[in-house]
Amino acid sequence: MIQGMPGSQFALFVQNKQPATASTVRSVSFFIDKNGSPTQPFRVHLYKADGDENKPGSDLLTQSVVAAATQGGKWFTVDVASYNISVPQEGLFVAMEWITDAKHPSSTDATEDFMPYGQILRPTFEFKESRTWTYTIGNGWNLLQLPNGQGRSYNAMIKAEVDIIK
Repeated sequence: MIQGMPGSQFALFVQNKQPATASTVRSVSFFIDKNGSPTQPFRVHLYKADGDENKPGSDLLTQSVVAAATQGGKWFTVDVASYNISVPQEGLFVAMEWITDAKHPSSTDATEDFMPYGQILRPTFEFKESRTWTYTIGNGWNLLQLPNGQGRSYNAMIKAEVDIIK
């Protein structure tokens, strides 16, 4: 289960498997669990891997892209083709940012415990290495790793679909 609080993000690194070929991002998809509040709005980010230690860096989207699934328990796809985002040679990060709305306002009291809300991203263990980074206000970007050292990686179920430019 991957769930956030307002302002937090989870970003999965998507490798560019054809770096010598020009391509653009057509869509991004998130596997949103049926538990939690799957229809809560969230912000989509596409980051270049130009931060320190190849962390998410420059946001490739020049506009705020807010989406909301109609239900959980399946993949939810966001069409980003109209933004004409070129896939960097080194790949990119696709991120979900938890945001607030009138139904789920952010707490203004720093001493108050805030219970996570919103959608839950399903995890995957398909990659041998950690590819998911988490961002929290005050802590910046950190690689998500399992604390038990079982030798498997815990990543968010996020994907990107690209169009090859001919």
